[in-house]
Amino acid sequence: MLSGVSGLSPKIYFIAAGGLGLVMVLALAVVTLTGGEDPPARTAPGSAVGRPADSGASPSSYSSSPSTGAYAAIEQRAQDPAPLTIEEAFPAAAQELEVRAPGAELKLSLKDKRLDGDCSAAVWGSGIGGELRRGQCTQAVRGVYAASGDDAAKGHALTVAVFNLAGKQDADRLVGALGSGGGFVRPLPAQAPLDRFGQGFTAARGLAMGHYAVVAWAQRLDGQGDAEDETLLSLLIEGGKAPSALGRAARATPPATPPGS
Repeated sequence: MLSGVSGLSPKIYFIAAGGLGLVMVLALAVVTLTGGEDPPARTAPGSAVGRPADSGASPSSYSSSPSTGAYAAIEQRAQDPAPLTIEEAFPAAAQELEVRAPGAELKLSLKDKRLDGDCSAAVWGSGIGGELRRGQCTQAVRGVYAASGDDAAKGHALTVAVFNLAGKQDADRLVGALGSGGGFVRPLPAQAPLDRFGQGFTAARGLAMGHYAVVAWAQRLDGQGDAEDETLLSLLIEGGKAPSALGRAARATPPATPPGS
């Protein structure tokens, strides 16, 4: 079930929960699309979280979910010490997103991406900064997707952020704290119309995936929408399929033993 929910209908809970049930199938697909290669065997960088910005935008509606048993193999960073790379977070297969929702079919392209070693650069709010310090955050990866062409200002946008924390308990705590109203993810700086991101109605979803915290944040760039907007929900589900976390979980999870073997 989803927890820490604000403003989402029961229908949305049901659809989102169904998306979570596909996690390991999606992970295997990610491994296939990214070549199934293990990340470089390097030690994770040390945590050095500075002071985040004092203020910023928050979503109008937010839901969160703690990590599940699907990510047992990467619950602690000690099990998964190699640092993330920007290519792993946004591989070739994730440069474009196709989203189908009732009455809408969207195609969004990755417009910008960034990896920060100081996780405070990716958030605002002293409370969230404190959670990142407590969770020994070492990396924050952000990307922004939007439609291209003349209709971009009337279209949709999606921000995705991934935080590399020390353990599952830290990721669970962070996605819960993001719904408190005391801080949130900072969208990447962008030119019009993406400079409007965070204005008007927006919806976001936080997922703990082992020791990673993944946040998807979506909106219509005209500022319209509401908590029943199924297109925004579809964007949140798509944005929550973080290739880095899904791929690492799939590679680290031993194959299931067939019954009777």
